[in-house]
Amino acid sequence: MHRIILTLVLCLHLLLPAVAWAQSNVRNPLSVSLREYGFFLGLAVLGGVASWWSKVRRGELPIWNISAFIGELVISGFAGLMAFFLCEYMSFNTWLSAAVVGMSGHAGAKGIGWLESAGQRFAEKELGIDTSKDAP
Repeated sequence: MHRIILTLVLCLHLLLPAVAWAQSNVRNPLSVSLREYGFFLGLAVLGGVASWWSKVRRGELPIWNISAFIGELVISGFAGLMAFFLCEYMSFNTWLSAAVVGMSGHAGAKGIGWLESAGQRFAEKELGIDTSKDAP
């Protein structure tokens, strides 16, 4: 019995440095630098500017509609920030995270709507909710 306890204590003693290292490398939203947030937010907003400009070129929006421009920037910034958090959660490479954040900033409201409908379908499937009865 002493031998088992001694072996267990020795194993735990040898594992503690690995556990301490893993704890120190955990990132949370407050440990990310402001420089990194600025970089990814800038990419998302740049994607929103590209989306707004393509809408102006297609004739969907007049160029002097400042409220649509500001709305596009806010939505693209939010979508990019959420994509950044998802990339951090899934431990994506920084280059891949930058691409995903830029594309989600460009998608903006469409991307948020797509995620919302995908989440709703997932929740309905997991909870067993049948929406065909609710439809007229």
